[in-house]
Amino acid sequence: MYLARLMGYDYTIQYRAGNHNQAADALSRLPEQDPSLFMILFVPSLTFLEELRRQLNAHPDYTRRRQEITQNPANFPTFTVSQDLVMNNGRIWLPRGLPITSTLLMEYHTTPTGDHAGIAKTLARILENFSWPGLQKDVKQFVTNCLDCQVTKYETQKVAGLLCPLPIPHRPWEDLSLDFIVGLPPYQGNTTIIVVVDRFSKGIHLGMLPTAHTAHMVATLFIEVVVKFHGVPQSLVSDRDPLFISRFWQELFQASGTHLRMSSAYHP
Repeated sequence: MYLARLMGYDYTIQYRAGNHNQAADALSRLPEQDPSLFMILFVPSLTFLEELRRQLNAHPDYTRRRQEITQNPANFPTFTVSQDLVMNNGRIWLPRGLPITSTLLMEYHTTPTGDHAGIAKTLARILENFSWPGLQKDVKQFVTNCLDCQVTKYETQKVAGLLCPLPIPHRPWEDLSLDFIVGLPPYQGNTTIIVVVDRFSKGIHLGMLPTAHTAHMVATLFIEVVVKFHGVPQSLVSDRDPLFISRFWQELFQASGTHLRMSSAYHP
């Protein structure tokens, strides 16, 4: 992981004696480890870097972008070229569809260091070193389709409550539901249709409203298209639109004896 960070820099490794480096970090004072362990850690990284450079140099979009940045750096203020690598805001930039991006997603998510982290953490880890067009979408799709995460991780969202079914109506036009169809092409200044459905017979009444309608206008139209023909209903089901929870709407139907029922949020 750290080797990938150093790819974009021109550096030289120099030995410094211990007596000139009194503030050496703890890692430099660790006991000697088995050399085979370091081979396991570093050889795959070196192989990965070689494969990364090979795929980049063979990708036409990448070589063209690198040439454009080199010739006209002012046109690409966030891009630089270092060690033949295109850097974007300090990260190694990769073109879209590069095969090795799949390897990076696996490395930063499914390996022990990735630890099957969530979308946000996996994305943040990749952005420490790399970036490519559509990165966020690729990370979301990869983590969502991870079989191990689907099998072993538990649901973190709040448990949904029980839905309360509506009582079965026994007579027509006593138990109604009401909603709006909005965003329609204007007709005589109206862009909204009020839809009133009888829950018993599935019959409907429609009425037109302007875009800027009020609770008083809706109530007047409701009386004209429904109450005038069928009388005052016993119950009326609607969503939690601010118009339906307004004081005027509540007091109007309370005075007429109609019981208002609100549908559950985000439930079809």
